[in-house]
Amino acid sequence: MRALALLLLLAGCAEVRTRPEEPLRVIAVLPFVDQTGGATFDGVEFANILASELVKAGFRVVRPAQIGAVATTDEAIRAGRKLRADAILACAITEYDPYDPPRVAIAAQMLSVEAAPQSGQDLDKMLQSGSWRRGPLAYRAGHALAAFEAIYDSRDRETRRALQEYVEGRSETAREVLAVQSRYLQFVSSRMIQRVLHGS
Repeated sequence: MRALALLLLLAGCAEVRTRPEEPLRVIAVLPFVDQTGGATFDGVEFANILASELVKAGFRVVRPAQIGAVATTDEAIRAGRKLRADAILACAITEYDPYDPPRVAIAAQMLSVEAAPQSGQDLDKMLQSGSWRRGPLAYRAGHALAAFEAIYDSRDRETRRALQEYVEGRSETAREVLAVQSRYLQFVSSRMIQRVLHGS
């Protein structure tokens, strides 16, 4: 059930195709791709932050350093098989403003390492999904599990409320999280996983 929740994932709007008979246990996280045309974020660092949050949620993770350079869907699938992952998580940053108040927009794709049949309805949903065109990898029938987009804008009231919730019981304040780029990205990753596992 946790794997199904992961596919409903990480926020925003999602187009999902799942294989409930094959739960995901090991996820390979690719370095984040810069689609902003000018951001100075570290795609490997952000991917490692997300990977750490997935580990905290109970998944085994293959980190970007273990995967190496991946430019195509076929390369990602081959790398995932070689590393015995069940799925590949590929993300692109489509908007990024690290300055207070920070804003991050993410286009993400989840692909199964092994192909499985898809119904005509599943294929239609995936092919019509704008999220696949905005993500870092090309659509691959039989492997596509999910495509989704999410925006984490700290000016947004809901994001601010979630940030206050996140820092409760911690030794840092919401202001301190907003002031440090890596801490805000950790909050974003944590929030994405929390929405998956708990639906909130």
